[in-house]
Amino acid sequence: MKRAILVLAVAACASAGWFFVPGGYWSFQDGGVGFLYVQGEYPKVGWTADGRYSLGGDYWLDTELKTKFIGEETGLRFSYSRDSLKNNWRQPLGDTTTVGGVVATEYSAYIRQHFDVGKANKFSIYAGYNRGDYESPCSFDMSEGRFDTTAEALFADAVDVGMEYSIDSRDDPENPQTAYYFGMRLGGLYFPGADKSNFDYLDASQLTDPDSKWPPKGTGYLELDQRFFGKLNMKEVPFPMILALRIGGGHHLSEVPQLVAFKAGEDDFLRGIDKRHLFGTSYYIMYGELRMQVWEESWTPWVLLHWIIPGYENPRPIMEIVPFMEFAKLFSDYVRDDSQQMTIGLGLHWVFSDYTIVRYDVGYWPKGKTWGAYFSFEPSI
Repeated sequence: MKRAILVLAVAACASAGWFFVPGGYWSFQDGGVGFLYVQGEYPKVGWTADGRYSLGGDYWLDTELKTKFIGEETGLRFSYSRDSLKNNWRQPLGDTTTVGGVVATEYSAYIRQHFDVGKANKFSIYAGYNRGDYESPCSFDMSEGRFDTTAEALFADAVDVGMEYSIDSRDDPENPQTAYYFGMRLGGLYFPGADKSNFDYLDASQLTDPDSKWPPKGTGYLELDQRFFGKLNMKEVPFPMILALRIGGGHHLSEVPQLVAFKAGEDDFLRGIDKRHLFGTSYYIMYGELRMQVWEESWTPWVLLHWIIPGYENPRPIMEIVPFMEFAKLFSDYVRDDSQQMTIGLGLHWVFSDYTIVRYDVGYWPKGKTWGAYFSFEPSI
């Protein structure tokens, strides 16, 4: 992984004029993290690469290539991550056994084909493969009904095929002023490794529940996503303000491994909750944020790159202060907490271009009294 990040750095320095952002940040989950984000956008090809490495030894890589091969666009995406989790989410409630965390290693590869079906309508088909390996110093003892100190190594894999359709009136894809978006994702998952005894599960109670249908050979799923954007015109406020709202939901037809379960505590879903604290096979979410564009040409440390590298884009982005609030609920026979969840937070966003937003969000989960910090190069909604 270190070599991969070094290669990204060399490629970025050798490609003056292509946008790249090196730096670091701190989060509650991972501590100090260094990163390098590289992006190229041209009329017929575009690509991004996001590499990160934490001081704790975890790492993440997400890279995507888009080209006008056939149809409107063809996309290839690969992601890889290694997460050291402090808690074991499978430990039965009430079990006082001292258990260690879990090391979760996951990767995926996808190909996506977009087709032009009108100015505001978009359609795409996709196929991909996901794999996850999970190592824990403790495992579930079926005879005792609790965790013991036997090491455990589980895995899950999934072949994913589906389609997406959307109605999208956003003129600026990353920072729309006034727009509407509706998206639908319909697909199916096949689990090649489901017959193995060490195939991953969501919760230990699945193994002792006589009504459990675990493990399934596959499932279908549906996700719906609706978003509204509106610019607020207030004479008393000297800067633009944009209100963004989202309503969404998703459902798997059967039980799934945690590799493809809906997870709270991710970049854009109930920020503030501990990583992998809550899983579900279904969910709904209501989300709102107010983007206050307080500084039209803000200063960032990356302006130094503009001064020393010929052709580097002048990084004087719009700076936004963004308070947000999320309401959501996860559903499953084995979800740890199926009550209504809420998180609140505040973000700083830097809008560099129509294609690049750098954001840092801090979220709080009042029910669990936990905090989360999230850094990303994609819009929050």
